[in-house]
Amino acid sequence: MIYYFSGTGNSQYVAEKIAEYTKDTAVFMPQAFDRMQSDISVEEGETVGVVFPVYAWAPPAFVMDFLSHIHVNKKAFTYAVCTCGDEAGKTMDALHHVFAFKSAYSITMPNTYIPMYNTDEPELEREKINIAAQRLPKIAAEISAHREIFDVFEGPEASFKTFIINPLFSLFAMRTSKFSADSTCIGCGECVKNCPFHVIKLTSGKPVWQEEKCSMCMSCIMRCPKRAIQYGIGTKKRGRYVFPVFKKNQQVILPDAEPEKIQNIPTVLSGSSIEIIRSSEIRTVMNPVVTVRKLYYSGNSESDCIAVTETHVKQGGVEPRCAHVSAELILYALKGCAKLLFTGNLERSFSAGDVVHFTENAVYGLENTDNDEFIYLSVSCPSVKSDNTEPRIV
Repeated sequence: MIYYFSGTGNSQYVAEKIAEYTKDTAVFMPQAFDRMQSDISVEEGETVGVVFPVYAWAPPAFVMDFLSHIHVNKKAFTYAVCTCGDEAGKTMDALHHVFAFKSAYSITMPNTYIPMYNTDEPELEREKINIAAQRLPKIAAEISAHREIFDVFEGPEASFKTFIINPLFSLFAMRTSKFSADSTCIGCGECVKNCPFHVIKLTSGKPVWQEEKCSMCMSCIMRCPKRAIQYGIGTKKRGRYVFPVFKKNQQVILPDAEPEKIQNIPTVLSGSSIEIIRSSEIRTVMNPVVTVRKLYYSGNSESDCIAVTETHVKQGGVEPRCAHVSAELILYALKGCAKLLFTGNLERSFSAGDVVHFTENAVYGLENTDNDEFIYLSVSCPSVKSDNTEPRIV
């Protein structure tokens, strides 16, 4: 069994890849903790691993608490893997007090603690993830062989950072009172859904953080689709990062991949990777006058940043006026002529080659005035979550 904790996906990726290579199972620690009815025992001959991020050169407090409920037979094989932006300090020394591992590794991954630092540049993110992807098969092989290895980059002044700086960090920097949502918050509830400890509640449409259980995992601030969540005043101009997870049945190609090597590239990698959607993954919905092909949306991609659809409107077909709430929209006419229908009975022609941009909450409709089918592409940002919405019938 592999128990992992992750806020922005780095440690989750590492745990799931190790599980894939070792034919094991990766379990999210907060979920395991919620289901736990008694302490966990690991018996002789069994293997158990833990994967977690480093917070200020030490394990997260929740990880230490969770592992205090795991009791391991001395003849079981145990290992620990930590992910960090650069160096781990004496993280593993601290961990060993509650989890007697026999092997330990640190893996450098993109930086995520934006209250103090900005995110890495895209090139550095890509480099870190690529190096990690290359290391993981070897680490998994050593785990499968039960080799006792200590491969952790502690960095300079490791003891001072872990045993002096980290307690100060926990005392002064673990305050949810510094979290806030600015005026761009739309009350979507993504922060509530993604909080592993359920410490965020929506009050009058805005998130409120409870003090007692927050682990500062940064999931809420990093996954906010509007970048509305801030921590103090320092995060407004800093980047956001979530590990780019892709579905296993999609092919991901590194930007510098040679064509003949494409088939051998693992399904990973960074935000500048290429995600290919096969025709079989494109969903088509229709009614008597409108056919919509969902080319790229939340149903066939992990991305919520953008959605692309191809719409076919039969001769004389009408799409009634509507508004895409909290999403910008671009329409590009591919074939035929139509009328765009706005509020106040305002109309404008829309013909092949034309492009129109709608801001958030703009109201529009469309009528095919041509003697043939009218076809257009629409691109919404962020993705309009309407996976189950059928074309409108007139």
